[in-house]
Amino acid sequence: MKRSFVIAGPIVLSSVLLLLLVSGISQAESPPPLEAAGGAPSLHNPGFDNHDWYEFHKRYQSAYPSGAWLPDDDNNGNDNIPDSIRQDWRLWFLDGTDIVEPDPEQTYVLNVEAVQMRTYGEGKFLAGIYQPIYTTTPCLVYGFQIYAQSRPEGSNDTLIALQVGIDRVGWHPDSYNDPAVHTSFPTTTVWGPAQKYQWAYGPLTVTAEAWNTKITVFTYADASGGRSHRILWDSASFWDATPPMIHDPDNLPAPSGINNLTVITAGTTATVTWTTDKAALGQVYYRLVSVPAGPPPPEYPYKVYLPIVLRQTGWQYTPLNKTPTTSHQAILTGLVPGGTYEFIAVSRGLSGGQCVTWRSEIGQFTIAP
Repeated sequence: MKRSFVIAGPIVLSSVLLLLLVSGISQAESPPPLEAAGGAPSLHNPGFDNHDWYEFHKRYQSAYPSGAWLPDDDNNGNDNIPDSIRQDWRLWFLDGTDIVEPDPEQTYVLNVEAVQMRTYGEGKFLAGIYQPIYTTTPCLVYGFQIYAQSRPEGSNDTLIALQVGIDRVGWHPDSYNDPAVHTSFPTTTVWGPAQKYQWAYGPLTVTAEAWNTKITVFTYADASGGRSHRILWDSASFWDATPPMIHDPDNLPAPSGINNLTVITAGTTATVTWTTDKAALGQVYYRLVSVPAGPPPPEYPYKVYLPIVLRQTGWQYTPLNKTPTTSHQAILTGLVPGGTYEFIAVSRGLSGGQCVTWRSEIGQFTIAP
């Protein structure tokens, strides 16, 4: 059954406050939302504006109080999306704090509807909503943003922090049996900077590298005041935030992991190939280190061509191959005839449950004059 209006639950549950410690890192600047195509990872129902809501206890933990409404997965009118790929919004709360009641909000919104959250009782609010995201590419960086505000309406209402996070391996609570987070989030969860937006919406942003083909995006609010203190979420977005260079070429690890490195030149083009033992992203960093001198003036009775040795301050790079593979190829174009280049083949892939960078020794090749 789907609803698009607010249902307030009368149940009051008190609890003991536990502290949740999280660290905030990395953010994206003014990220544009991206439309995913085909099987690309995407955020489902990001704006909460399609009037598609489900009641939490009817789909997940049956002991949870009625009246907790959350945005459903897109096009899930018949409740027939398998759990293994379902991307509805779900709730979480810190074990020991008051459980929370989310429901649709239609007054204080950015567009049509927002998610309003408050405690069922008068206890501590430390909770949020989350969504798993599938078909992510390991070692690409993803960004998540949502707008949020606190509406403290009681004399004892206090806002501690609003944040968003990404769990890099797709961890999240077991909504069917225990929607609570116990003690703290795992170390695989990356948090964006904490903010304190009150009475008006402001953006919360985080970026993180995927360490799995599934990640989870979280909202997080720490507030006090009980039911009089409401937290609102609206207008989320998700995008590929991978930088153009997968590693700083001036701060690379020791050479390892790159096999069968070859380079073939033709005209002003060089093709570099290599292999890795595990599937990985790949690109090549390169720079011009010397070029031949031009012909001497005609009055000189002899001809001596000496190379001009130079060093560029910055590396050039090939487009990042974002499809993990063990057989890599990068094509360098627009090279200087007669120029000598140095290059490094770089790959980044999963090893030991997280992403690592492999690199070749610095190689050289010369383009024919």
